[in-house]
Amino acid sequence: MTQREWKGLDTGRMPVFLGYDQTERMIAALLDQAVRWQPDSVVGIARGGLVPATMAAGILALPLAMVSFERAGGATQWIGAPASGGRILLVDDGCSTGRTMDAVRAALIGEGRECLTLAVVHDPEVTRYVPDLSHAMSALWRFPWERGEATPAGRALRATGAGPDRATELPFYGLDLDGVFLPDVPDAVYHADIAEAVRRRHGLEPFPSLPMFAPERSVVITGRPDSDRDRTEAWLARWGHGALPLECRPIHIPHNPDAVARFKAETATRWGCTHFVESDAEQALRIAAHAPHLVVSWWSATDARAWLIGVAAQPL
Repeated sequence: MTQREWKGLDTGRMPVFLGYDQTERMIAALLDQAVRWQPDSVVGIARGGLVPATMAAGILALPLAMVSFERAGGATQWIGAPASGGRILLVDDGCSTGRTMDAVRAALIGEGRECLTLAVVHDPEVTRYVPDLSHAMSALWRFPWERGEATPAGRALRATGAGPDRATELPFYGLDLDGVFLPDVPDAVYHADIAEAVRRRHGLEPFPSLPMFAPERSVVITGRPDSDRDRTEAWLARWGHGALPLECRPIHIPHNPDAVARFKAETATRWGCTHFVESDAEQALRIAAHAPHLVVSWWSATDARAWLIGVAAQPL
């Protein structure tokens, strides 16, 4: 099995987001067996395993040590002092292919240590190594510290068979258009005369202050219909934003709040966004509910500041 089997390469998948609270509960649910095994130390595999290893060490009141695994050469090295004791609880966040956990376990056993392995989740359809303690999850998962692996650059690197690299994981922004780059035209104007509303909108100047984003790592995702693409691209080019990719709402998606929010959430995920900036408070809430793996902010052009949004939606 190869890294090509990582399900994050499928840009149409919406990941299951495992936040810090949920991750800690999932770890705690596995630790009764670890207590019975009586480890001397907890060892976290950098980078992804450090957060769950810290949680496990805190719950078990055990010393914590760290190791790194170099994928290209297969070398395992201690980061700082080696773990104390001979019985090691080895922790990683997830086993998608299992290569890292298997190799690090073998290295610790080679040092003469006993090793019990724990991963928060493993993919039973893909992994070649199943940890001793873990939750099976066939769906694509995402932890808060793994958002960057899904960026366009991150996916391109993983598609070569390589592991993640920090250089490819810089934030990638999805940006609303109306209300972020330029003022919204009031709904009443659209209801009175849509042609006049569109004409007025394309004559507007941009706001003097925009949210922080890196143009080379950004995409504009708007609820404007795809029929308005040419004029929207012309407006962006006129004001110096012509290099930004543009995603408009397909005509088959209805223009209602939840459908538009779902379109933005799914499009941002397909692109590999880590962040989304939305100008409408209700839209921001709905986007955060549809895609909790995104860092969603509600942008106020009036105040030139943003509020981060976290939300849990009631089931239908």
